[in-house]
Amino acid sequence: MSIRLRNPISMLRSVQYGLDAGTANTLITNVTGDVLLDEPTVIAFDQDAKAPIATGTEAKSYLGKAPERISVVRPIDAGVIVDFEAAKALLRTFLGRVLEGNGARVKLCVVVPLGVTELERRTFEDCCKAAGASKVLLLSAPLAAAIGSGLDIRAPKGRLLLGIGAGLAEASVLCLSDIVLSQSAPLGANAFHAAMMRYFAATRQVAIGENMAEQTTINLASATPAPPATGGRIMTVTGKQSMTGTPCAEEMKEADLAGALDEPLQALVDLVCGVLEKAPAELVADIAETGIHLYGGGAALQGLPEFFEATLKLKTRVAEEPRLASVRGAAAVLRPDLDFKNIIKK
Repeated sequence: MSIRLRNPISMLRSVQYGLDAGTANTLITNVTGDVLLDEPTVIAFDQDAKAPIATGTEAKSYLGKAPERISVVRPIDAGVIVDFEAAKALLRTFLGRVLEGNGARVKLCVVVPLGVTELERRTFEDCCKAAGASKVLLLSAPLAAAIGSGLDIRAPKGRLLLGIGAGLAEASVLCLSDIVLSQSAPLGANAFHAAMMRYFAATRQVAIGENMAEQTTINLASATPAPPATGGRIMTVTGKQSMTGTPCAEEMKEADLAGALDEPLQALVDLVCGVLEKAPAELVADIAETGIHLYGGGAALQGLPEFFEATLKLKTRVAEEPRLASVRGAAAVLRPDLDFKNIIKK
């Protein structure tokens, strides 16, 4: 029997990463913000062998198709670990891909929703350490996104951020490097997809799957749909007839989906209004000037800035590469030259 010893020089090396393990995707970047991994937060297990057989993109392709012997799991929901063992196995695999077995010690700055409990924060930290990290720092998503977007969070100026992830939306008011108040709701890209599935069932009597609903939301839906005269973008949507179960494919225009997302969009407006109602008058006056800053994968929905500007009368801008804003902010906190060491405590 041979014993493999770790290289003691490798054990002295240390690498640092930003990590955003979200409901939909897990992102890992280096300290300069380069994306090292971008994979769906999905893992598939063989029920008989009790062992993972696929992760990330491959595992996601099993959704809605896997036989009973294969369990397809989303171990993180709305920023909270709901299956510790599955999350540990998934993160261990993802970290292994980035490290490529070089034996270095891993320090992570992990993005977590502001509204999670202390127990949920500790669970995330424990899971990352069980997956192979030697040190784990936790950073709330609104602060991470503000840093990753290049906003001047140290200034005495109120800013309103709206994060729209896959399973959670957070509206937060920031000032002087801290979060003054925040509210969250189980909204986001998944709510858009679910609304799309309901819309097709109600108006077309067609059942579409989760992946098709996601593709339709990304490639065809809009918060401010094109007028019927122009039609807008075009896409072929596939599914099955609800009454007969037979396959169907229909060419749809952007204008055909007008009203499909009204429910989740109104819920986002209500979330923002709820925060503004509770914010001090001085900060609301600042926000009238600075507007709304959108981040998260759901913020990429077509027409979303125009929708908020028309509805709330506040100028709205989307972070550059909105789904990467939080993880790049987490990575930036690890850099001593940027002097964010006090941020990590908040």
